[in-house]
Formats: sequence, structure tokens, C-alpha cells
Amino acid sequence: MSKKSFALFFASLLLLLQAANAEVVSKVAAVVNDAIITTHQLEKALQESLAANPAAASLGAAEKDKLRRQLLDQMIEELLVEERVKQLRLKVGDEEVEAAVEDIQRQNSLTREQLKSALEQQGMDYEVYRENLRKQILRYKLIGVEIRSKAEVTSAEVREYYREHIDDYREPPFMHLSRLTFPIPARADRGKIDEIRQKAVEARDRLAKGESISTLMIAYATANVEGGDMGKFQVGELSSLFDRAVRDLETGQVSEVVETPNALFMFRMVEKSSGGEKPFEAVSTDIEQLLMQQKQEQAFKDWNRELRKSAYIDIRI
Repeated sequence: MSKKSFALFFASLLLLLQAANAEVVSKVAAVVNDAIITTHQLEKALQESLAANPAAASLGAAEKDKLRRQLLDQMIEELLVEERVKQLRLKVGDEEVEAAVEDIQRQNSLTREQLKSALEQQGMDYEVYRENLRKQILRYKLIGVEIRSKAEVTSAEVREYYREHIDDYREPPFMHLSRLTFPIPARADRGKIDEIRQKAVEARDRLAKGESISTLMIAYATANVEGGDMGKFQVGELSSLFDRAVRDLETGQVSEVVETPNALFMFRMVEKSSGGEKPFEAVSTDIEQLLMQQKQEQAFKDWNRELRKSAYIDIRI
């Protein structure tokens, strides 16, 4: 074979290989009504999913294939949703997207430049991020039209849920405490400790008469006092020393001064509860939201199933 013939043969072989490769890349993974999903699109989605999850690097072939099938299912759902959005002529204006971006900035205390920088660090273009937000808002609108109207919660259902799940709405006994602390400096002599003790007893009396902890922290600032709200404690959570000091206090009462090697403490009982059931009125709104979420999720599954039934879907891999 001459050099010229060999070159022509090699060029022809390259063209055949390129054509074969193009055929693989453009292979149809699924047909969804008038749209298609290619294996190239599917593999790109798979690689993006693997890149977003470092632990996925250890997935075996069978696990990757399972993930690939899940992604294809999601892509089919997205196409069906997009088609339904077009049928209903739902749209999202730039002002709505901008409002969503500003809300995200506000929630995360970010400027626009900081948001863009954070997106770049995650490998995402800002305009792509905006378009993803637009799709999310469209989906929310679609759910509003197709699902929310079908997911209503009655007051009877809320009350029935409360009765059936009453154990979830019982709270154990608790003590809500605040404190005032007089530190004892390292190597303080007896005279210094007596001086701190005298100030602590004086502060305790003022606290018992109704003065606030914040006021006393200012009044005894030279003694480096500390204090504030401690939150709620259940039985057994405090040390035995502190527990003995506060266990018999009623709401609003103040403990005697509790002395330790490093500090002097006093506690105010902000609130004391013997536990029991939370009243229905206090939890009804939370229950209604929970039931609404459950109904919407089920309604979406039902809606999605019906959408698939009425669509032409041909999976080819």
C-alpha cells in the first residue's frame, strides 16, 4: 500500500470512528411526547451528580446504573412539568426572579457580589442560577394551580390528628432559669472573698425584690459579674448543688447564694412547669401545616402519576 493510499485509508477510518462516536453520543435515552432525552444529556447529569457528591466516587457499576435510572426518571418528570407549564401558559417575570434573589441575599446576609462569588466557588454561573430559580418559581406556581386547591385540611382532621398523636404533644417538667454570677479571682484571700460574698448577698436581695439581672450587672460591673438567661432544664440536668438550690423555687422566686470555689451564684426561676399536654390551641397551626404538607406531597404524587399515564413515554436504555 502506497503512502498516499495508507493516508486515505487512515483518514477514512477516522471518519468512521467519529461517525460511530457521534451515533453513540446522540443515542436516544427516552422519548417523552414530542421531546427526547439523549444519552449525552443523561451522562452529563450523571457526572454532575457524582461531582456534587464526593462519596459517590466509590460507587460500583450497579449503583451508578441505579443512579442513572433515577436521574432519567427525574428528567422525564421535568419535561412533563415543563410541558404542563406551557399548556397552562404560566410565566415568571424577571421582577419575580429578582425578588427571589434579593430574598436569598437577605436570608443569608449577602451582597450581590458575595452571592456571585459564592456561586463561582461552587462552579455555578450566576445566570444559570437565576434560570434555576425561575424554574423553581414556575414549579411552585404549577403546584399552586394543580395541587394546592385539591389539598385542603379541615378542623376535624386537625383535632383528630391531635388526639391520635397526643404523646407527641406532651412536654416533660422543666425549669426556666436565669442567673447572676460573682466570679472569685484566683488566689483571692479571705478578706477579698468576704467582700465578694457581701456584694453577692446584697445583689440577691435586690434581685428578690424584683430588680432585673441586666440592671444588677451594671450596678456590680466592678465585680465583673456575669449573668443572663439560662434557658430551660429538665429534671436531672443540673448539678446536684444547683438542683438543691432551685428545685423548690416557684416562678419569680430567687435562690439563696450558692458558693463554689470559683464563683458565687444566684438563680431566678423565670418559669416552672410540671409538664403535661400542650393545649390544642397552642399546636393546632403546626398540625394544620403538617397535614397540609402531607396532603400536598400525596397530591403531587397522584398528579405526577396521572401526568405520566396520559403521556407517551418510551425509555430506550
